[in-house]
Amino acid sequence: MVRSGTNEESAGAAAAAGTKAPKSPNAIPTYRVGLPFFGSTQHFRKNPFQFHLDGYHRYGPIYRTWIEGKNWIVLSGLEANDLVWRNTDMWSYREANSAFAEQLGPGHVTQLDGDPHRKRRQQLKPGFKMEAVMRYLPQMNQVAAELLPSTCDRPINITEAFAELILILTSRTTFRCELSPEMVATMSHWEHDFIYGTSLRWRRHLYYGRPIYRRMKKEVFAELERILDERLQSSEEPDDNLTAIIKASREAGQTASRWELINTIYLILLAGIHNTSNLIHWCLLYLCSDLAWAQELRDELSQWDTATFKGMSQFPKLKATIQEVQRLRPGAIIHRLTAARDFEFGGYLVPQGAEIIHVNTLVHFLESVYEEPFKFNPRRYLGGRTYPPKANGFFGGGTHICLGMNLAMVHTPIILANVIRDYQYRFVSDPTMQVRIGLGQNQIRNEIPAVFTRTSA
Repeated sequence: MVRSGTNEESAGAAAAAGTKAPKSPNAIPTYRVGLPFFGSTQHFRKNPFQFHLDGYHRYGPIYRTWIEGKNWIVLSGLEANDLVWRNTDMWSYREANSAFAEQLGPGHVTQLDGDPHRKRRQQLKPGFKMEAVMRYLPQMNQVAAELLPSTCDRPINITEAFAELILILTSRTTFRCELSPEMVATMSHWEHDFIYGTSLRWRRHLYYGRPIYRRMKKEVFAELERILDERLQSSEEPDDNLTAIIKASREAGQTASRWELINTIYLILLAGIHNTSNLIHWCLLYLCSDLAWAQELRDELSQWDTATFKGMSQFPKLKATIQEVQRLRPGAIIHRLTAARDFEFGGYLVPQGAEIIHVNTLVHFLESVYEEPFKFNPRRYLGGRTYPPKANGFFGGGTHICLGMNLAMVHTPIILANVIRDYQYRFVSDPTMQVRIGLGQNQIRNEIPAVFTRTSA
């Protein structure tokens, strides 16, 4: 049970209920504090999933630790996921996600709280709801089939190549605009560096201050402004998701500012492209480790046809593969939060302003939920077996659940289906499952080149 308010309010409520008052924040157990300043950083970086699992098994869903020069309160497990996602008003996203405001403006949806966040999400909904994405499924499939041959017969970095592919795919379907190959590469590179920088805390200012980053950002936003001006000057409105958002705002009597429109274009075109390309990359890596399953999946996808597509239930093995890789390799293993008010959790008082690590993906690796949780086993999702909704932290949860979730849930199966059905691939060197992981990132940064060969005309 969660009770919120000041120390006096919490104590009063506890006394009235005849229950024990919450313990002081200083009583929250401390997990593996090591060397001064560095603390548990080395242990965390060595194996972040195991680090937090050990902390959870030793202390339960709440403990303190010292990572990268800061004292954090860690919340994890099903109870914590329920707390965080059900009580959005308890967190200050403005403080925790300040890097987004610094780089994309103070009204960016990721760092808004309360009513401003709800209003902005409602404004954006017409462009991101599932039906708004699904209507482009056949065109997306066609574009993917047209673009994939260009990746053949030469070593490519899958994450980079597929991020650019997703960007081009979007520019031809859900948001109609013309992008040069050079601009596609610049946009993808800048977006990658921007998202990576959000995990660097205070070091992001140095990272974002690099001349190459400033140049790329300037070019990207000049292009977004060009696209907007071209749209505003046109006598016709393309039938795409930006138009759907603008029309819905007009009907609601709202007027979107120039900045809001530019930011909306950014969200449709660029947000999340590397999380999706990383997910696809991990799928291909794991399929190399289970050739029997890969063949079963290839057999299933011989029936892939978006003209008759009615949902992922038609392709249970493709759905299971994606679900299992989402579980094993989430894009962000934790979310950083700032407590907007005092609250009680696990018998402890957590004060307003406390900086929190929410290990939203820890449940992915609990043996009580998933048998042999570190093993790639997509068969666990077959036969009608289900898992608790709050056991999946890939897209987060609550009102701040990933805005681009529906785009990722369409782009991923389309690209995977086309690749697995029509191509063979091999990695130039032995693919390693070890990657560099920061405080909140699980990106593939070791750049293992792969070669694709087309197997069907």
